[in-house]
Amino acid sequence: MTAPRRLGKYELVAKIGEGGMAEVHLARQRGPRKFLKLVVLKLVHSKLASKPALAEALLDEARIAALVKHPNVVDIYDLGEEKGNYFIAMEYLEGESLAAILKASRTGPRLDPFSTARIIADCATGLHAAHELRDLKGDPLELVHQDVTPGNVIVLYTGQVKLVDFGVAKVRTSEDAALVKGKAGYLAPELFDGTAADRRSDVWALGVVLWESLVLRRLFAAKSEEETFERIRTGPIDPPSRFALAVTKDLDDVCMKALARNPTLRYQSARAMQDDLLAVLRHANWSSDSEPIARYMRTTFATQIAARQEVLRNLAAREDPRPEAIERMSAHDEDVAPVTPPQ
Repeated sequence: MTAPRRLGKYELVAKIGEGGMAEVHLARQRGPRKFLKLVVLKLVHSKLASKPALAEALLDEARIAALVKHPNVVDIYDLGEEKGNYFIAMEYLEGESLAAILKASRTGPRLDPFSTARIIADCATGLHAAHELRDLKGDPLELVHQDVTPGNVIVLYTGQVKLVDFGVAKVRTSEDAALVKGKAGYLAPELFDGTAADRRSDVWALGVVLWESLVLRRLFAAKSEEETFERIRTGPIDPPSRFALAVTKDLDDVCMKALARNPTLRYQSARAMQDDLLAVLRHANWSSDSEPIARYMRTTFATQIAARQEVLRNLAAREDPRPEAIERMSAHDEDVAPVTPPQ
C-alpha cells in the first residue's frame, strides 16, 4: 500500500471535497490491536495558512463547534497544526447533505413532507443546543450559526440528522451588527438593516431550508445577489402547499411563522419551531422513529453506500481504495457561495 501522508496522528486517505478556505480529506487514526478510526480532516489551504486571519477563522470553527455536544451536531475531535498546516479532525458521517437529497428528489423518488418535517425538527434540536451554550461561568454565549443551509444539514443513512459547518458561527457581541455573514438566499431580512444576527436569524434560515425542502426549488432565487436581497426584503413568500399539494396546513403554518419578516413575530427559538414540527407529525400519526427516512436514504443512495463499504473494506485490508469508489462515496450537491451583502 502506498505510504500515506500524515498530519499528526492521522493518515490522509483521500481528498473528498474542497472549499474556498480548506480541503476536506478522509483520514484514519490507527492504534494498538488493529484499532482503526475514520475521521474527516478539514485542512486549510497551504497558500492561506500564512494569513493569520484565515487561519484564525478555521480555528474559530473548531473552538466553537467543539463546545456543542449534541446528537444532532457533528462532533469535533481534535485541532492540530503540523509544519504550518492547520487542520480540524471531525466525525466521519455516513450520509448525504440535504442539498444532495433535494437534488435527488427533483429527478427521482421524492422525500415525503413528513420526513422533511422530521429532518428539520432534528436540525432545530441541534441548533437550539448551540444557541443555549454557556461559558464556564454559566453565562450565555449567544452563539449564532449564521450558515444554516441545505448543504450544512447532513442526513445519515440511518435517518439521524447532523448540523455541520460552524465556519462562520459567531459568539454574538454588540460589535457584530455591521457584519452580515452567510449565504445570500438564507440571510434574514433584519440583517440588512444593521441588526446583529441572533438565534431568530438562524430560525429564519431554517424556515427557508424547510420551504425549499418541501417545494424543491429555491425560495429567493434571482439572477443577481442584489435581486436576491430585494426579494428577501420585500418579495412574496407563498405557503409551500401552493407548489406542493401534499403539504398540510399545519406544516404550512410552521414554515410561514419561521419566515415572518418581523423577528418578533417569528419563532423566538429553534426549540419552539421544533415543538410545532413534532406536533405536526403527531397530528399526522407519522412514525416517531427515523426508519422512513432511513429507508429513503438506503434506496436513493444505494450507489454511495456501496462505494463507502468498498472503501472501508479496502482500509481494513490496508489496501488503497479505488479512485472511482472515492468519487462515488457522496452524491454531488449544488454549492452556494457565501456573500457579504452591501450595507
